[in-house]
Amino acid sequence: MANEIRLSRLRSPNGTTSRFTTEDIPPPTPTHIEDIFQSSSSTTLAPPDPAVSPWKRTLFDLLEEPTSSPGAFLVHVLTTSLIVISALVTILETVPSFHGKSFRVWFGLETSLVVLFTIEYVARCFAWSATWMGLAKWMFSFYGVVDMLAILPYYIELILQQDTSALFRFSILRMFRLLRVFRPFRHNSTLLLTIEVMYLAIRRSQHALLALSFFIFMVLTVFSTLLYFTERGTWDDTIETFVNSDGDPTQFSSIPVAAWFVLVTITTVGYGEITPRSFLGKLITIPLLAFGLLLIALPSFVLGREFSIVWNEMTRQVGNIETGSVPDTPRERDPISDPFLGTISSLSHYGHGHGSGSGRSSSDLSNRKLAHNQVELSHQIADLRALVEAQSEVIRDLAALLSGHKAKADPNSSSGDLAAGRSPVPPSKTGAGYGLGMSMSNSSRGFGGDS
Repeated sequence: MANEIRLSRLRSPNGTTSRFTTEDIPPPTPTHIEDIFQSSSSTTLAPPDPAVSPWKRTLFDLLEEPTSSPGAFLVHVLTTSLIVISALVTILETVPSFHGKSFRVWFGLETSLVVLFTIEYVARCFAWSATWMGLAKWMFSFYGVVDMLAILPYYIELILQQDTSALFRFSILRMFRLLRVFRPFRHNSTLLLTIEVMYLAIRRSQHALLALSFFIFMVLTVFSTLLYFTERGTWDDTIETFVNSDGDPTQFSSIPVAAWFVLVTITTVGYGEITPRSFLGKLITIPLLAFGLLLIALPSFVLGREFSIVWNEMTRQVGNIETGSVPDTPRERDPISDPFLGTISSLSHYGHGHGSGSGRSSSDLSNRKLAHNQVELSHQIADLRALVEAQSEVIRDLAALLSGHKAKADPNSSSGDLAAGRSPVPPSKTGAGYGLGMSMSNSSRGFGGDS
């Protein structure tokens, strides 16, 4: 029999994984306007590519990069001015005092603007024509479609040889000319920052806005139904409609009409074209007058609060980028990248007047994580204790077998002890003690051998 008894290493129970709650920062979500709203300027022609013609590269810089040269900036100013003039012409054309102007005046102005916009559109097509893929991507981008829709109604009128402004389907196309005013936004960092802040503020408030919208919908449904059955009156077979107590057709002819009255009331607009006549109907309207302002003000408060938080954080980040400074204390969570949990850690940095509330929220979150970790640690300690007890049972069994084998191998040991007047040690204790010591020493050698 071998003198060494090898023991297996202590291992964690199978299938157990660490479930500790950590403070690891999750991968950040897009925090820049170009990542959120993909514009046509995000894909360039790659000017260093030798396959691109020099004149196309120059044309691209003139039309798409206003800061590349003074000429490009001048082109940007001119195109922006044309967009503003086109919007003003479209608006002034609908003013009644200008209806007396000759049709040739408006047609001449529109023709001049459309010709200039057509030249610009063709030039942009050439600038993006380095590859067919690049040209198609620009033509079907937001700004490419807007540029096409801005000049399309004019050519449709020329083809049909009639004024299409009176036709509704072509009037919709003519309105797309006003969308060109959004194109200069690409080159204005302040406008882009404002749009980005609005997007992130709505995203951070989506759960609160959803809950408030559901509550408003419930109020709208319940009160419109109550008002309809209260104010509809009685059915008149002669005129085949409901009439009120005065004999006139009821104003609350359906639940959607009553819902319109409820919506006008809770928004405090009060057009006045529909009013309840009965005492019960007026009594039902009182809660709408009392709580309507609160229902509408809550979403505005939520959006305004989140907009202020995101705006302060955005301006701080932009200031750090421009100055090259780094914040003194690292932030545990970026409130911009995490729209839901970010406010827990961000309020302590933004609002000096909100310190107590933010600190309490952050402390509660840390306490919950600590309690979760303690419970998980106690479970793992219990599993480890059970594993050690199982190893101890194996050691005791091996020690008992070893002591029995030793007693059989040396039968004169106990008789010699009796002759010398020594009290023999009980075999169980001898075997257990000797086996335990030997097993522990062998186990240390076994660990050393394994390592």
